[in-house]
Amino acid sequence: MMFLTLYNSIFIQETPLDDDLVLGEIIEPTPIPFSFDTIGWKVVFFCIAVLFAYIIYRIYINYKKKSYLREAVAAVQNLSNKELETVTFIEGILFILKDTAIQTFGRQEVAALHGEKWLSFLDAKVANSNFKAQENVIFDVLYKNEIQPNVTFNKEEFSNKSINWIKQHAR
Repeated sequence: MMFLTLYNSIFIQETPLDDDLVLGEIIEPTPIPFSFDTIGWKVVFFCIAVLFAYIIYRIYINYKKKSYLREAVAAVQNLSNKELETVTFIEGILFILKDTAIQTFGRQEVAALHGEKWLSFLDAKVANSNFKAQENVIFDVLYKNEIQPNVTFNKEEFSNKSINWIKQHAR
């Protein structure tokens, strides 16, 4: 009989009786008190504070670095709000664009550009800026210091295009 019981428990995998499964009460360990007084937490808080200070520093540096863009946009808006002749307006806007481009791309690359190369440069740096569309008006203003009487020029469109170029050129 013993052999049969042993055989059944080994080969047939007979389930043990419920009496065998009764366990006693679970003994839980005493809770460990939690506090931030240990040195590890002080190190973690110090690292978080240093990281936070570094992030604020980088944001400030980036803000200062991009201040020339905000100044250029303000200068274009200032020119747009004034009642200037078209020639003076276009010259002022192009001066601001050239100054902004020099600050961003460097004097070596930008300073020598003029005429068609300058307009191609502006169009190449920002998609859909399309300064070449007003090439004739711009060249008349720059090289003849006049604008043809039969040519219509939209100051608001030109200033919006210039502001868009200033905001998008360095991305």
